[in-house]
Amino acid sequence: MTKRLLVRAIILIGILIAAGALWAWKRSSVQYEESTGPLRLSPVNRVLESDPDDFVTVVFTLHNLSDQERSYELYAEAPTGWELLDALQNVTLGPHAQEEFFVTVQIPPATPPGRYSLTVRAQSGSLFAVGRSEIVVRARERLRLALASPDLIVHPNAEKIVPLTVANRGNVSVRVSIAVTAAPREWQFRLRERALTLAPGESKVVELMVKPLAKAELAPGQFTVQATSPSAQDELSVTVVLSP
Repeated sequence: MTKRLLVRAIILIGILIAAGALWAWKRSSVQYEESTGPLRLSPVNRVLESDPDDFVTVVFTLHNLSDQERSYELYAEAPTGWELLDALQNVTLGPHAQEEFFVTVQIPPATPPGRYSLTVRAQSGSLFAVGRSEIVVRARERLRLALASPDLIVHPNAEKIVPLTVANRGNVSVRVSIAVTAAPREWQFRLRERALTLAPGESKVVELMVKPLAKAELAPGQFTVQATSPSAQDELSVTVVLSP
């Protein structure tokens, strides 16, 4: 008798654990579609992967399931800080008709890795439908090099500081190496800093020192600078004007 009770207790505990796991899964899972009437709004892809500082386009399909023509107002909602590129236009559908439309968003630089929801709502009077797509932002290194000043004029045999901005637009910390990979003849150059560490979203200014020698041709000096991390790279072409 004791053995039977023990077996029953073990079975009951197993059922409770399974029920709790199912409840937790339902609570945590995304509801990709909701509707209060004869209409349906479906994401073509429920889950998409993308990177920080990137664009992603999600396709939705709106279905008119009724026997009459209906007009729908469309609204899109992106995570805080994300930019919706285009406003949605209202749409009219005939009976049992459907139409696809596109929603494009830009993921901000340094967006932490994780899952984010893009939501679209279709409204027709008191009827509405909601469609959701999950965007999985991956852990990525993203670098960007840019000129920090537009002043790029130098005189012969004079030294010029060219400030460059190195930005980490990814969502992980990176160790960045800076190098000049191409330079004109009869010019001297050096970088004041050749390596730096950047947190997600952080940027620093690196100074490139250039100097045309007296015998340099009176022509613009073309420099190529590279920023490199273990899995990312960006390149910048800099033209320094040599003025007599």
